Amino acid sequence: MDPILKQLGLKEKSLPIVGGDINQAYRVTDGKTDYFLKYHPHVDAAFFQAEVFGLEQLGQVVRVPKVFQVGDFEGNAFLLLEWIEPGNGDQQDLAKDLIKIHQVKSDLFGLSEDNFIGLLPQINHPEANWWDFYFKNRLEVQIEIAKNRNHWTPERAADYAHLKAVAYKNWGDLTFKPSLLHGDFWSGNTFFDQAGQPIFVDPAVYFGHRELDIAMSQLFGGFRNEFLETYQAGYLLTTGFEERLPLYQLYYLLAHLNMFGESYGGAVDKILGGNLGG
Repeated sequence: MDPILKQLGLKEKSLPIVGGDINQAYRVTDGKTDYFLKYHPHVDAAFFQAEVFGLEQLGQVVRVPKVFQVGDFEGNAFLLLEWIEPGNGDQQDLAKDLIKIHQVKSDLFGLSEDNFIGLLPQINHPEANWWDFYFKNRLEVQIEIAKNRNHWTPERAADYAHLKAVAYKNWGDLTFKPSLLHGDFWSGNTFFDQAGQPIFVDPAVYFGHRELDIAMSQLFGGFRNEFLETYQAGYLLTTGFEERLPLYQLYYLLAHLNMFGESYGGAVDKILGGNLGG
């Protein structure tokens, strides 16, 4: 960490910032201006360059931190961002800004380049059919990682095959217009500035079904009822979205299983063994 600070002409201003599970984060200064420094050892700059690309996509319609520098030094990646002093805001405004993101559309699901969900690869090979994209590029990529990390059992494989068949049966005829997604929309990846404006950080963007962001927002808490109510009032979700939320939460739970281990296995199994609304 110290060599990167020296290379950038910065010094640490406060203790490391607590909140994320993936990167080390610090408030730093050059003596005049404060910055937010993210640091990850033993990865190259491509790791944070994917994040920069995501911030650029979101920054078309909502506020994100300005990027000052991205790179690596002695095998350790860093990303230097604008420091935004946190404040308080209204989750109704957050919902309205999420709608702005989701109203950015594309002809295909996916993205022009791959990126990451946490530390794991997120494959964005474009597809015309949402369900094909989701099962192949989201769930089955994580399943392959789970197999390699000894988290995938014959029981999980059988339950997954059943779940996939039920999903295609129940919703295979539904079509959705690809929406720009934040991609990792939990409460820790958004906050408010001193003026109460929502700020979006740590994206894992692609064009997908907007219910993915809603599903993630409902998985780990932190969003009050007025958030979803305001979103629904401004951009109504397709009938049956509540029944699809567990299917979409499965992606994030598989990623957590692969990153953090079997403490997430029970939640994965609950969805795999569920009935997806009948």
